[in-house]
Amino acid sequence: MIVGASAAASLFFLPTHPVFSQPIDPPADNIQSGSGWRETWAGVDATRDQWLAYSGITFAPWSRDIYSDGLRLRLGGGYGQYGYDGLAPRSPCGDATENDACTEADREQRRYRVQHAYAEMLIGYYLRLGALTAKAFAGASMSSEQHLVKDPAVDRDGTKYGFKGAIELWLDMNSRTWTSLDISYATARDETSGRWRAGWRVAPHVSVGPELRYDKNIETGDDNWNGRSGLFVRYDWTGGEVSVAGGVSGRVYDWDATDVSPYGTLNVLFQF
Repeated sequence: MIVGASAAASLFFLPTHPVFSQPIDPPADNIQSGSGWRETWAGVDATRDQWLAYSGITFAPWSRDIYSDGLRLRLGGGYGQYGYDGLAPRSPCGDATENDACTEADREQRRYRVQHAYAEMLIGYYLRLGALTAKAFAGASMSSEQHLVKDPAVDRDGTKYGFKGAIELWLDMNSRTWTSLDISYATARDETSGRWRAGWRVAPHVSVGPELRYDKNIETGDDNWNGRSGLFVRYDWTGGEVSVAGGVSGRVYDWDATDVSPYGTLNVLFQF
């Protein structure tokens, strides 16, 4: 019987659709006419044990521009890899029924890497209510994972399809401060994600502030989740923006963080 260590205790799993890839709306008084009815974005995200590259596009085909109320169509996708340490058998072991199963002495530490890809097609609605901007999306998603070296303890490779829902909120608290909250859930791998930001406009086109992130999926288990805490800088101009963020990422169990490492994110967006 082949025996391996459980990978779920040491992974930073990639979400199927990172909330940090979503564009952030500017305050109402900064909106420029002629913004276009399409916006496209791309970015990269990395920690010590994973990396992800992603891109997407949103259409507002029946609205005056991307900042007017109305239906939205969104396409997105990405590819990345993550790694973890697990135990693997040194050689084939015997039959557990004959009391000859693998023991700790029969196993060795091994580094595993997994490639991950996702895609989604969503339809939603954009609504501006004074200082509050709300977007809601729903549709189909795909998540695929494949070990580059097979782990005998993990049998989750393959492509899964499911439903994806997302809500994105932006609130201008005054002329210099704003806050945003993005949450999503995908059934393909039972993934829940959330990100909160609070921004201070230190200049007309520059915002800085803290961000918090929460990720949980089927691999993390019932009592575990992945968390992030960091700072971001966002620069916007007519027709685009760039956002950079960094901080610490870790796995949280009973509010104790383990496997802590730095993370970094870069995201760019253009409207046309």
